[in-house]
Amino acid sequence: MSFGAIQSGRYGFEKQTHSKKRQVYGATMALPDGRVFRYVENGGTAIGEGLVVASEAVAGNHDEDLVVATTGSAGGFTIGVTLGGTEAAKDLYAEGYIFSNLASTTPHEMYKIKGHPAIASGGTGTFTIDEPDGFQTAITAGTDKVGLIKSPYKDIVVAPESVTGRWIGVTCADLEANYFGWVQVAGLASVKVEGTSAVGTAMAPSNTSNHAGQLLAVGADTTVAIARMHGKAAVDNEFHTVMLMNLF
Repeated sequence: MSFGAIQSGRYGFEKQTHSKKRQVYGATMALPDGRVFRYVENGGTAIGEGLVVASEAVAGNHDEDLVVATTGSAGGFTIGVTLGGTEAAKDLYAEGYIFSNLASTTPHEMYKIKGHPAIASGGTGTFTIDEPDGFQTAITAGTDKVGLIKSPYKDIVVAPESVTGRWIGVTCADLEANYFGWVQVAGLASVKVEGTSAVGTAMAPSNTSNHAGQLLAVGADTTVAIARMHGKAAVDNEFHTVMLMNLF
């Protein structure tokens, strides 16, 4: 049995972007100095460097209580699911997850999705899972209900002022719309900062208007620190070095 490992990268690899996918979503790369990165796909809007990014908000008609149209049998690899009122493009959920969400039934496992066809709003499609042993327990049509979640590293967005998805890293280079690249999750990073925080200040993604993607000192409304100021006190709306934490 073998498990995926953290890739060793060379300085500068973290700044490379591509129009074609070259890694699995969420692949991990470490540089010799200990900085760590995850592989992402940008959404439909270009993102500048040095900004905090987040996963896209989940689709409200896909996230839970979807009808199981065809049983996912124990040991099998496919399951039929009927969507809510939002369509799904082909393989929208590839490298994402399907899970059984009802507390009143079993199982409650989560499975990696390999692929699926395009599915119309309210339509039914077959999802194939990417697990060598298949479903551990049957997910039964007419009894169980499921939810779908995209990879958090697919279709990322600038971290908005109101949280809609998990914070996943900081951009290392300008990332064009629908391009692939790396975001930093650990180590010393250059990030745009709101305010004039002192060295050592705990920093969180900003929740104030016109500062999406920036870091702001932890306060009453920004309580989850993802970094600490490093090097020197910040100048408002400039880029500064911080030590990232709580993202890996």
